[in-house]
Amino acid sequence: MAKAHSKSVDRSHQGEQEWRPPERFQTVRLQTVAELLDASRSSARRWLKEAGIRPIAVGRGAKGAIRYRWPDVRKWLESLQCVE
Repeated sequence: MAKAHSKSVDRSHQGEQEWRPPERFQTVRLQTVAELLDASRSSARRWLKEAGIRPIAVGRGAKGAIRYRWPDVRKWLESLQCVE
C-alpha cells in the first residue's frame, strides 16, 4: 500500500490582505473617537449624543462593550468645520 504524501501548505502569507468586515458593519470605541477629537471621553460621548449618533451595546453586563457605527461617526467627523 502506497503511503499518501501530504504537503502542508502555509497560505497565511501569500499576499492576502487581512480580512475586514464591510464598512457598514465596522464599529469604533468611544476612546478612539475621543482620541481623534483630542478630547475626553465624556466630551466625545456628549458630542455624539448631540449629533444623534446612538451607541451599540455589544455583549451584556460586565463583559459587554459600547461601540458606535464607524460610517455614522466618519460622516459626522467629516461634517465638522475646522477652526484655526
